[in-house]
Amino acid sequence: MREPGRRAVIPSSVPLGGLRAALAPSALRFHRALRDPEAAQAECLARVLRAVSGSQQAARVPGFDRVKTPRDFQDAVPMVTPDGIAPDVERIAAGEARVLTQAPVLRFEPSGGSSGASKLVPMTQGLLDEFQRALSPMLFELLHRRPALRIGPSYWSISPMGRKQGRTAGGLPVGSVEDSAYFSRALRPLLSRVFAVPGAVGALPDVERCRYVTLWHLVACEDLALISVWNPSFLTLLMDALERHGERLAEDLERGACRPPGDAEEVRAVLSRMRFTRRPERAAVLRSALRHGLQARELWPRLSLLSMWTDAQAAHAVPAACRRFTGVEVQGKGLLATEGVVTVPLFDAPAPVLAVRSHFFEFLDAEQPGARPRLAHELERGRTYAVLLSTSGGLLRYRLGDLVRVEGFVHSTPCLRFAGRADSVCDLVGEKLSATRVSAVLDATLPALFGGERPAFVMLAPEWAQAPEPPAYRLFLETTAPETRLAEAAAAVERALCEGHHYRYARELGQLGPVRAVRVAEGARRYEARCIALGQRAGDIKPMDLHRQPGWSAHFSGVAA
Repeated sequence: MREPGRRAVIPSSVPLGGLRAALAPSALRFHRALRDPEAAQAECLARVLRAVSGSQQAARVPGFDRVKTPRDFQDAVPMVTPDGIAPDVERIAAGEARVLTQAPVLRFEPSGGSSGASKLVPMTQGLLDEFQRALSPMLFELLHRRPALRIGPSYWSISPMGRKQGRTAGGLPVGSVEDSAYFSRALRPLLSRVFAVPGAVGALPDVERCRYVTLWHLVACEDLALISVWNPSFLTLLMDALERHGERLAEDLERGACRPPGDAEEVRAVLSRMRFTRRPERAAVLRSALRHGLQARELWPRLSLLSMWTDAQAAHAVPAACRRFTGVEVQGKGLLATEGVVTVPLFDAPAPVLAVRSHFFEFLDAEQPGARPRLAHELERGRTYAVLLSTSGGLLRYRLGDLVRVEGFVHSTPCLRFAGRADSVCDLVGEKLSATRVSAVLDATLPALFGGERPAFVMLAPEWAQAPEPPAYRLFLETTAPETRLAEAAAAVERALCEGHHYRYARELGQLGPVRAVRVAEGARRYEARCIALGQRAGDIKPMDLHRQPGWSAHFSGVAA
């Protein structure tokens, strides 16, 4: 007789088989659409126009009811930035109806907020349906092309991590408890039966205790098959926590208890909704893995796939994330924002493929920003574009801020690799320092000074000095190298940045001070802590070579900014 509460009561292959069958029709429609992206995008535009028709937004656009074609749409509707829709979002949050769309707003989701406080994105049923049109083919691809994933549970990083839900003044909820909320109601029961970690973990009040309870469930799951996170450093920090709390977790597994660090009534209330059974055999496996360097294959012999960001700046965090996952396949994720899905990964594609059935897309040529934006079927291999997004959630010609490069095509649909942020430019005094330029400088200068690799944590960020000292950039480095080497690194980065006209001119005028190096400890963990304080979700935090927010020196030194 099985011990009550053990998740093996129903083999994972049973619900996964049903899930695969349920996803198949959507996947088939997606693959058919790849052959004719122009027609698929025309359907998306028509759906977006229907969703917006009758709203306050539509009333502001002269002749909106006469817009039919992409050319009509481009001529009638101006491009918009996140700040441009902020007044509409405030009206929705206050309880006003039919602002961006006819349909009611179900909830708000906080955006990633890469360089400051996050923004609220209104979620309608139409927008959730568009997410489903991309996520269902993606999940089907995993289950169909990698049969090993059908025989064990999966861990999908749970959002929010350490962030409470709330409501706006108008009563709308902010944030979802589980990532499965992006899937249809029909699929959620199937998904919940194959998740290794219960969604209730996301209700815990802080990241450290959320990680501890997550690790209890993961270690207890001997047949884990898939780990899916966003930022690779999220996985690194999770495994660091396993090493840090390993013995305590082993004791809890033996006892059938869960004792996350600290104690609070709020934590106990969340834990009371979960079941923790005695798992002495898993405690023994964990102790053995801790003695042998904590290789994931010892803990989870059936683990066959890691899914994470692998492009742009996230690429630097991949080796550290994979250090404990020797022999496990890695699949790069597509480009998915809170506002919508841009691309989804396919195993045989040269890069993630455009989510051609989800939203209506336009692409600004990075080399010709004044030209009319191109449509999906007009993109050229090798060129880089900035993404414009129009959705049934009411975003029209929305500047997403992401750059993508065309790597090839699946049938007639472009495959797009994330190339960085188009809006990541720091400009304190006219230096116009871009994230792409900083990444190139760090890649070119640091490996030669630190044994052929970049340090474990690297970030450049501005600091405002006390007058009369000018502002300057700080180069934060996590390394055991001597101070002289850090000074050499700062000087090398300074020389390279001075090759840029605007930065060099600001330095010559004395408006900007020189780069200075700052040694940091536990850089990734402490970086995450401040990003959470700035309003980001732990699972969404991206590594950044250039952060536009000042105050990092005070944060890393432990002094309140």
